[in-house]
Amino acid sequence: MYYVLLRKNNHTSIKAYKKMSYLKKVEIRKLFGEWDINWTLDPKVNILIGKNGSGKTTLLRLIKNILKSKQALFFASSDIESIKIELADNHSIYARKDSKAIVEPNPPIKPLHQTIEERPLTRVYRIESNLFPQDNETRFSNVINLCYINTFEMPLETLQVSENHKRYDEVQTELDIVLADLITDWKSYLLKLKILAEQVTVFFDDKIRAISSKESADKNDLQELKNLLNDKTDKMEEINDYKDRFVKQINALFSDSKKRIDFDQNNAIIFKNDTGKCLSVYELSAGEKQMLIILLTVLICDNQPSLILIDEPENSLHLAWQHKLIDMIQSFNDNCQLIIVTHAAGVFSKGWQDKITKMAEITTG
Repeated sequence: MYYVLLRKNNHTSIKAYKKMSYLKKVEIRKLFGEWDINWTLDPKVNILIGKNGSGKTTLLRLIKNILKSKQALFFASSDIESIKIELADNHSIYARKDSKAIVEPNPPIKPLHQTIEERPLTRVYRIESNLFPQDNETRFSNVINLCYINTFEMPLETLQVSENHKRYDEVQTELDIVLADLITDWKSYLLKLKILAEQVTVFFDDKIRAISSKESADKNDLQELKNLLNDKTDKMEEINDYKDRFVKQINALFSDSKKRIDFDQNNAIIFKNDTGKCLSVYELSAGEKQMLIILLTVLICDNQPSLILIDEPENSLHLAWQHKLIDMIQSFNDNCQLIIVTHAAGVFSKGWQDKITKMAEITTG
């Protein structure tokens, strides 16, 4: 169950929503004014391929944008007549173009990572959904843990950049912006693990102390004490399991460039090379930044049901990393649904051939 704080008329209330597990189907009418899309999705892995201009990246962005919307309105920069997304548990989201003229919303919607080329006039769509009956203010992202990973490296002069990010001299590209936000999320993630570890420590130490304080202990007490100590160790390892896997995996991937992950005094991720020199995440290569972004994004989802959208991950990744990508993602979150759009499906074909869909197969018109 997922809890959302809602503020209305100066009163705060709590609503509980069940997390959606995956998308079942996407239907788009008149993409670019001419094509219909009907795509039935796999609950775990989906790999979409197509030629340049076939609409695969546009399709991915439409999914992202509608799932980030509120129930009332959906704004799209791409021309479509309607879009419908069917989710698990018989829920759906449907948006149809408003009869009014194309307008720029007020205030203008200018996503942080949106390039100049992605900012045409915005079209307004009315939404119907059975996710939150009679509630137009709640966002779909409250029940769909959505992660959108754009792999393109853009210089900052082509981006809308917040003043917060401009304060960091090392932030020079779009990937740097994403990394800066992820490092903040990483520190929050570590804090959550620390709190969990403290709670586990208190729970087990109280029980251990109660047995240890007995004036005399019998065989059963000694066995219970042994079990408690083992259970405490197991629980602490479980709490840190995914974090430790992440560190081990990054070190293995970066071993050829002789970099190992480390942490500064504020628990931010840094790297050290074989001479002991410290490197910030912004000094990594584009491919290293991209892999760090992908795996860190998945890790921070904390193995919760998640929808992970990745746009053309082959752009900067080494071929060997491309082959391992899906397996690595699932090793950090086996509850995620993965949607990848790519030009190079061949690199994902090993073991995933039956998860590949061609745009031509789902497009009519």
